[in-house]
Amino acid sequence: MNQHTHSLHLVPRPLSASEMNSANSGNDDPGYMIARNLKDKASLLRPLKDEHLLEVYREAKKMNLSSEFIELLEDAIELRNLEHRLKA
Repeated sequence: MNQHTHSLHLVPRPLSASEMNSANSGNDDPGYMIARNLKDKASLLRPLKDEHLLEVYREAKKMNLSSEFIELLEDAIELRNLEHRLKA
């Protein structure tokens, strides 16, 4: 059988000087920048269907994958307002 597998590699792109200035204009907190970068990365998961995203999250938790990856999935779930489906 010929099975196709797809993988998603998240690689942050470098920010330009103007992007850095606008990102920091209202908030110099490094935690804010990290949170913003996670939101940007979470948007890369848009092609995943809601059920697949939730399944990946549940499996990542079971497998005790990195906290950064789990946080990325949680941000994507939050962006889609799917938190209520995690409890089901």
